[in-house]
Order: sequence, then structure tokens, then C-alpha cells
Amino acid sequence: MKKIFEERLKKHKLIAAVKQPKSIEQAIKYKEHISAVILMTGNILTVKQYVDVLQKAGLPVILHVEKIGGLQVDHYGIDFIQEYVKPFAIVTTKSGIIKKAKSKGMYVIQRVFLIDTEVYDQLLAGLDHLQADMIEVMPSRIIDFLADLSKASHVPVITGGLLTTPYHAKEALEHGAAAVSTSNTELWKMDLNDLY
Repeated sequence: MKKIFEERLKKHKLIAAVKQPKSIEQAIKYKEHISAVILMTGNILTVKQYVDVLQKAGLPVILHVEKIGGLQVDHYGIDFIQEYVKPFAIVTTKSGIIKKAKSKGMYVIQRVFLIDTEVYDQLLAGLDHLQADMIEVMPSRIIDFLADLSKASHVPVITGGLLTTPYHAKEALEHGAAAVSTSNTELWKMDLNDLY
């Protein structure tokens, strides 16, 4: 699935952030514009079904483990995700979860909220010790920081949050983002390659 994700990411620079079950159908409908889905809805009773439906449609699923109801992300939770739910990857803001998931061989995206320059400086200083396979920086409207981080990082950088127009997506991609993530279903309908 990693190879499929990397190929789709090169072709489609948009990652659909699915926050409600009803958005799953829309993500599948517009999959020709989407590289992957960040699944941010569900609970331990429904999440496997959501992941299976999306991946059967050919969309790699990145599970936002902190958004799944009833899921405790300890060693058992990571085993549950890896052995039962089987998403392509996970996304998290917590370094402890990253470490547990990487110890199990999972593909991990670290989500970072750049709330001030101190957080940004800490991220840059820690790049040599980064355990994640990819970084997602939020919000997407931090273009100057995105450009510098993309140049300094040895892993791909994606961005999302406050991304509401095609112009925002284009700007982020022009400043080094490997892809943009958004829950804005109107943007899912677009082929971002048409913006160039």
C-alpha cells in the first residue's frame, strides 16, 4: 500500500480529511482527485468498516487515532489498529504513539500545530531524530515556514487546516508541500494539477 500511496501522492496532491461518515461516499466519488483519506470519524465498532470501504475503493487510509471513539492508543490499541483495522498509516500529534507505532513497523504521519515560532524551532531542531515517515503541519496558511521546513526536512511535508480555496492549495504546493489535506468537499472535486 505504501507504493500505491506514494504513486497517488505524486499524481494527486489532495488528501481528503473525512470528519463525518457521510463524507466517505464523497471521497470515493472524487477519488480521481484524491491521493488518500485521513479518517477522523468512527469508533472501535465502526472504524474497520470505514477503512475497508475506502481501501476497497482504492484510497489509502490514514487513520487519525486520536479521533476514533473508544480507542485507547496503548500497545494493545496499536495492535488492534495494525492487525484488525489495517489502515495504510496513522496520523497523530503524540510522540509516544509515534514511537509505539514505529516499533510495530507502521507508517506514521506526525501532525504538528505551528502555534508560534518556538514550536517551529523545536520541530526544526528535532528533524534529525524524527521517527515519523511524514510531517503534517497545521494550519496550511503558514507559507514562509512551510517553504523552509520542506527544504530542511528529510521526509515529505503535507499541510492542512484553514485551507478553503484552490488558491490556498496552490500556494501551499508551490511552497514545498507534498500535498494538502482538507475536509472541504468542494475542493475534493477539483484536480489540483489544473491549477498549474
